[in-house]
Amino acid sequence: MTLPRLIFTGTLAALACAPVLAESQGDIGYASVEAARSSLQQRDDTRMSIADGWLTIEDPAAMTIWTFAPEIDPAHPAVIKRSVIEEDGRIVIRMDIRCEGDGQACDGLEQHFLGLNQATRDQVREDSQDDAAESEPEPES
Repeated sequence: MTLPRLIFTGTLAALACAPVLAESQGDIGYASVEAARSSLQQRDDTRMSIADGWLTIEDPAAMTIWTFAPEIDPAHPAVIKRSVIEEDGRIVIRMDIRCEGDGQACDGLEQHFLGLNQATRDQVREDSQDDAAESEPEPES
């Protein structure tokens, strides 16, 4: 299963700085994957892109990224909804998954996206540390 990390990393990093990963909740706010895709595609305030068959819909107003599995993926129909929210005074990425495909493929899909979320979190943390180090004044000789 491939999904360009650049789209995911760049978009979420722009939405939140040093996020913490929230638990996967499973509630996407729609009755089905198809209902979510259809509704989101009809809106004027979302941006869509396709990479390797994966449809990504960005909803900047809701600070949410929706990623839909391609038809050739065994987890299809499936959607991953990642939202940047404030929870207990912290900025977190909340991930909700609705997977209507093969159960084992759905488990693999969830693990894949948990790994992507962790990689993004690590990268944002590393970038923040690099920025902090660059802004420190150099010691005088």
